[in-house]
Amino acid sequence: MQFVHKSTRLSCDLGRAFRYFTAPILMEKWMESGTKVNLKSGGEYTLRLDFEDNSCELSTLGSTIKAYEREKILKINWKDTYNVEEVYDLTIRFMPCRSDTEYCTEIHLMFQHSLRQLNEEESKTYNAVFQALLEKLRKCQNKDWIIKDSDLTMSWLRGKGL
Repeated sequence: MQFVHKSTRLSCDLGRAFRYFTAPILMEKWMESGTKVNLKSGGEYTLRLDFEDNSCELSTLGSTIKAYEREKILKINWKDTYNVEEVYDLTIRFMPCRSDTEYCTEIHLMFQHSLRQLNEEESKTYNAVFQALLEKLRKCQNKDWIIKDSDLTMSWLRGKGL
């Protein structure tokens, strides 16, 4: 497999969704563990996330920010505890769900190795890790609500109230 792609929808604007990945106070709210972010190109990006069911632990000590554009994209040079010798690319894209929805943001995570294709074990591991990561974020922001395509016509998501 060449890459892992996972996505979710949050009931918030682009700014808040972006801050969930870049503001340590908000990051700790949904990750419930230590983070360190220096939001600039070449800046530090360190996460530590323990999943409640102990399925895995995620730590990105040594990762750096390759590039970012506020409320649009965040590119990270990813190193983690699973494969300390390997370097991966993580791209996080932030997009409005539709042009007329102010309070719905789609987050897309794209993860790949810097130089080669992911092997089957890596693909399986990171697929599970990023699925659990986005599920944890979605539950923090949306609670039990999973925003479907049919929900995008709701007046609340359009910013017009119910």
